[in-house]
Amino acid sequence: MTSRSNEVPEEAATADGAASGPDLARETFDMLGWHVAVGASSDQALDAARNLLRGFGPIAAKADADLPRYDLTQTPEGTWEVRVGGEVVGTGDNLDLALDSLDYLLITGALERRDDIFQLHGAALCTPTRRAGIVLVGESGVGKTTLTLGLMLSGFVPFTDDVALLEPTTLNLQPLRRAFHVNDETWSLIEGLSGPLAREQDLPSGHFMPPQWAESPVPVRWIVLLDRSSSSQPRLAPVSQAAAATAMLGQSMSVRRVARVALRATARLTEQARCYRLVTGDLATSINAIKELVAAPDAGA
Repeated sequence: MTSRSNEVPEEAATADGAASGPDLARETFDMLGWHVAVGASSDQALDAARNLLRGFGPIAAKADADLPRYDLTQTPEGTWEVRVGGEVVGTGDNLDLALDSLDYLLITGALERRDDIFQLHGAALCTPTRRAGIVLVGESGVGKTTLTLGLMLSGFVPFTDDVALLEPTTLNLQPLRRAFHVNDETWSLIEGLSGPLAREQDLPSGHFMPPQWAESPVPVRWIVLLDRSSSSQPRLAPVSQAAAATAMLGQSMSVRRVARVALRATARLTEQARCYRLVTGDLATSINAIKELVAAPDAGA
């Protein structure tokens, strides 16, 4: 996908530009409290967008609501464009690439509007046997999604696989029901644990929608900093509050916009949660290390 800009001007998002095709069929989605209208130039494309975004709707909305409009349109040459308020912000050779761009624009736009929530680059899950959450913090490519899927096979329920959202006062986890991005390497590892899986056919290539999400906010009891290694023997070890706080701030999207909120939330979170570093390796062993961690008698209330 070729994007012209990651930053879409607010006036472009709300304009009713004729180029966006005012007669396109559209659905309304609730992106963390931000309502947007998503349209497409074909039923197939709109169905695909609806499936990809089903964690956020569609919801009922007034017919005359003045909402930001995000549209998928196909050119006469067969390529796809993503339009925001009529302005082309990206182009792609196929619909899947256009949907990836749409997903990115909507999630980014939603997160940028939620400075009231502490945002951390990490996966988050609720444990199987208690009302408690674990956050897996790490850079892109470190294995957050793979480990999240593996833990789901053991009864953990996800809040998110990529951006953990925490209410700054209670430090309770909030859901971000975005479809997981799953590559072939991850599928191979997961199927090595569980056997062949039936992958959804109605989602764009490389995506997975969990069959169940964590519904109720829960407090974070464990922070695990992920490092990737080719070693077959993962290593889980405690880290100091200072080391955990430094790593978390380096992975927080809130630092740039609301530094005071991020600093306060990080300090309280490292006091509330037990902090560890996991050097991942063999997936089954990594999963067992996390299961043993949360099952320990002194794991916290």
